Amino acid sequence: MTLIQTVATEDITILVADRRLTNGVTGAVVDDDYTKLVCWNMSYGIRFTGLARIDPAQKKSTSEWIAETICDYPDFMSGVQALAWHMREQMRKLPKWWPDKRLGIVVAGYDNEDISRKAWIHNFGADPTDVKPQLLVPYPGQTSSYHISGGPLVNDWHRRVLQRRIPRMLQQPNGIARAVQMMVALQRVMAKTNTGIGTDAMAVTIPKTRAEPMLLSNVDGNATIRTGACEFHDYDTNGYDYRQLGPHVAGGGTAWGDCIATADPDNPDNQTISWRSLKWPTPPPTTMPADQP
Repeated sequence: MTLIQTVATEDITILVADRRLTNGVTGAVVDDDYTKLVCWNMSYGIRFTGLARIDPAQKKSTSEWIAETICDYPDFMSGVQALAWHMREQMRKLPKWWPDKRLGIVVAGYDNEDISRKAWIHNFGADPTDVKPQLLVPYPGQTSSYHISGGPLVNDWHRRVLQRRIPRMLQQPNGIARAVQMMVALQRVMAKTNTGIGTDAMAVTIPKTRAEPMLLSNVDGNATIRTGACEFHDYDTNGYDYRQLGPHVAGGGTAWGDCIATADPDNPDNQTISWRSLKWPTPPPTTMPADQP
C-alpha cells in the first residue's frame, strides 16, 4: 500500500508520500525506508503507487526505473508519453502468473511557460498492458486541484482539507511549510487505521517560478520553505533528525538516487549531501567507423 497526495495550485505544487513498502499478497511490511518520489528537471514531481519493483527479477525499484526512463526527456508531454510507452513495454515482459501488476504514476509541476501540468498514467483495468495516460485538470471554476492514490480518503473531511483548506493555507505567511505539515498529519491519521501506510513522509515542493537551484531543506531544523526553488523535505516519525532524505532526481540525461543530507548538530551550517548515480548520458564514440569520413 502507498499513500501519495498531490495538491497543485497556479503557484505551487506539493507532493507528499509515505515511505512504507508492503507485500502485495500478505500485506506484511517489507521496508519502511523506500523512496517513492522523483524530481524531474527541477520542474515536476513524479510519484507512483502499486508495483514496487518493475523487472521480472524483482531487482529494479519502480522509482529508480522512473528516474532512469524520464531523465532523457526535456518537456512534459514527451516525458508523459515516454513513461506510458515504456511502462506498457515493461508490463509485457512480466510473468503472466504475477498476481498484481497494477501501477499508477502521477506527474505534476510547471512547464517552461509556468503553466501547471498534471498527468495520471495507470493500468488499473483488467489488462495490465493497457496503459492509459490521462491529463488532470481542475474542476470548472477551481484554480487548484488535488489527487490522492494508494489509499482511500477516510471521510469527506479529508477531501475538504486537500481541496479547500490547503489552498487557503498556501496564501498565508509560511503557508507552504504549514500546508506540507498538514498533509503529513493527514497521512499519519490514515496510517492509524491502515497498516499499509507508513508514518514517515517525504515531500517535494515545486513553485511556479524557480529562480534558485534545488536544495534539501530543513537540514538545520528550519521549518521555513522558500518560494524560489524546488525543495525536498523529510519528516521522520520520531521527530527532527540531522539526517534528511530526498527523492530521486532526473534530468539532462542523468538520474540520481538516494539523496542524503546530513548536518553537524553542534554546527548545523556544516552540511554534506551525497547521491548515488543511476544513469549517465551515453558518451559519443571516441573514434569514427572505418567507412566514415
